[in-house]
Amino acid sequence: MKPETIITGTPVTLSELLDARSRRAKRQRELLCLPGARSLISFSMNMPGEIKRFPLLLSAFLEGLKEIRKRIPSSDILHYEESGENTGPEALFLLSSEAASVKRTTAAIEENHALGRLFDMDVLDVFGVSLSRSTLGLPPRTCLICGENAKMCARSQSHSRELISWRIAQMLNDYFRNQAADLAAACAVRSLLYEVSATPKPGLVDRNNSGSHKDMDFFTFLDSSAALIPWFRDFFCIGWDYCRETDARLFDRLRFAGQKAEESMFSATGGINTHKGLVFSFAILCGALGKAHAGICGPLDSREVLSLCQRLGACSLPDFTASSPVKTAGEQCHAAYGITGARGEAAAGFPSALTLGLPALKHWLHEGFSLNDSAVLALLTMLAKVDDTNMIHRGGRTMALESKKEAADILSDIAAGSFKEKLTALDASFIKRNLSPGGCADLLAVSLMFLFLESSHLTTPFN
Repeated sequence: MKPETIITGTPVTLSELLDARSRRAKRQRELLCLPGARSLISFSMNMPGEIKRFPLLLSAFLEGLKEIRKRIPSSDILHYEESGENTGPEALFLLSSEAASVKRTTAAIEENHALGRLFDMDVLDVFGVSLSRSTLGLPPRTCLICGENAKMCARSQSHSRELISWRIAQMLNDYFRNQAADLAAACAVRSLLYEVSATPKPGLVDRNNSGSHKDMDFFTFLDSSAALIPWFRDFFCIGWDYCRETDARLFDRLRFAGQKAEESMFSATGGINTHKGLVFSFAILCGALGKAHAGICGPLDSREVLSLCQRLGACSLPDFTASSPVKTAGEQCHAAYGITGARGEAAAGFPSALTLGLPALKHWLHEGFSLNDSAVLALLTMLAKVDDTNMIHRGGRTMALESKKEAADILSDIAAGSFKEKLTALDASFIKRNLSPGGCADLLAVSLMFLFLESSHLTTPFN
């Protein structure tokens, strides 16, 4: 993280700053003359240097506005106005509240919010006098660098402007990175939990049974999902922190982290492979989300995220070269049939989830089906279309093709009251034949991830 990559914008002159300060003071006096006014909050940002307006600072300003509105009753707000000049964002709240009480509220925000040290929330009484912390018995504001009295450090110029700018850039970067990483990880683990919970799923672990898996059950998946939460977050942070590196170098970092995530999974499950394929897919997807999100607040363009997935996923395709030893079931299927499995899906931008799973989820939800039933039908949709390497590995190419037709037959006549009976029968048949569409289950989780990313507004819709 370099300050110059975050603090970018048009420099302002001292004359512009003085004019803005004069206009603000005049407007404060005008507002305090309005009937019913008892206090006024003048909110701006503590930003030294010549650049007072840039994207992450504006996002931090919005965070401050949200905190004020959470704590000040809307009925107490007589007037609100906001300005966004090049001299920095400002907001004025004219209130019917008593000034001392308001000052305690804003001081609490400044002290306790992660970005509070960057908030400058002056409170004026009805006479236009700015209340100080000391008059209310509150401690002085602390220095960003050393934690001592901020005014004393400013007077003595104890710290260089470059150091202060670096610290502010670090605060902004870490806050918004961590906020977005937490949201991405929440969407990821939610998709894992919803995938295993969707019932009935033919041949797969669900709330009814363990499908064709004798070594795991529903709770094994819960343990695995919980163990992977911090790794989903790390995948995102790797994408954000190393966004300027080449795709190949970033992929290497994600792969290394993915291997550590697999270790956590195996530790939580006693050596059972519950989510290895999804660890790969979500390392790519969360890493792409982090890279696309670096330095940006607001919804990401889903097209950019998918493009990054393609570029990162393509870095895994050399695993299929003739010189590489064949190890996994997916690599064996590729050697035998040319099917690229999870690697190919990532390198193509997860087309099965994007064109089959997600549209099916949205279709059945729109038709009034529950999320559980929509997820099951989305799985069935992909099972009818996708060459699942798990199915081929367990039953051979011929049986895998037969299972696709069985899934398509059920989809051809969906009735809300009977499709679960058909799926339950297919589940029994898959168990008898030891079939398990694990690849489609992973794609269902990716489809759910897309759905949750949209609903959380972390990305624009995946169309």
